[in-house]
Amino acid sequence: NMAQSRKSILNQTTKYDFHIKKSLGQNFLSDSQAARKIAVVSRLSKNTTVIEVGPGTGALTDHLLELSKKVIAFEIDHDVIPILKENTEGIGELEVIEGDILEQNLDFINDIEGEVVAVSNLPYYITSPIIDLFLNKVPKIQRMYFMVQKEVADRITASISTKDYNAFSILVQYKANIKNVMNVKRTCFTPEPNVDSAVLEFVKVDREYKANSYEFFKKVVETSFRERRKTILNNLSLFKSKDEMKEILEELGINPALRPENLLIDDYIKLSNYLGDE
Repeated sequence: NMAQSRKSILNQTTKYDFHIKKSLGQNFLSDSQAARKIAVVSRLSKNTTVIEVGPGTGALTDHLLELSKKVIAFEIDHDVIPILKENTEGIGELEVIEGDILEQNLDFINDIEGEVVAVSNLPYYITSPIIDLFLNKVPKIQRMYFMVQKEVADRITASISTKDYNAFSILVQYKANIKNVMNVKRTCFTPEPNVDSAVLEFVKVDREYKANSYEFFKKVVETSFRERRKTILNNLSLFKSKDEMKEILEELGINPALRPENLLIDDYIKLSNYLGDE
């Protein structure tokens, strides 16, 4: 079991005539200490099945296999699979599912015995849809560890009234408690991206006060952030006339002159439940 390095990845790409695909956002982890640490912060046990998206050459997979019961890895790139299999041979139980995870039926995950945790170095271009998928469509998974680019991490963990706080921050924070558990320098990847990354821990929450319809809540949040510089009143006038909207906001105790980033998640829940009941 050889720890992966930039050199070993480049040797294998030659051996398998493999070409790194920019279109798939491929940046392979090539620092085995960082890979080990990600696996460790994910708090796995021999009772844990890990779901990994985009294992690539298996730098992280290798450590996940050592610490868990089994890894089920989804890999869209047919050409990288032989490299992944060679690098993880004999370490533990690995099942590779070839294809786009966003197009798979994931119901089988809910039937897995024991704990199931998602741990992945997410490809940049599909970070949001994958986080959304795990938060909303895979109830069995309660904890997730996703490595994302620093700017995405900043948005996801942003607090109210900051420039990074946006619709996605709210939708993700509605579903989970999130914390940054580790920073990963760009030099830990091959090819080296232009930015650093961070590993975020997501722990799903079951709120006492929740939206009657998540879909409608999402629509209200996204509409509110239509134009950041506009007031909440202006953005929400898609739902009602301005006068009606102003009255509703005042009735709910929300100042109509606030901007979207100044509202709490509970304000958005209150708003969507009110508007949705009409």
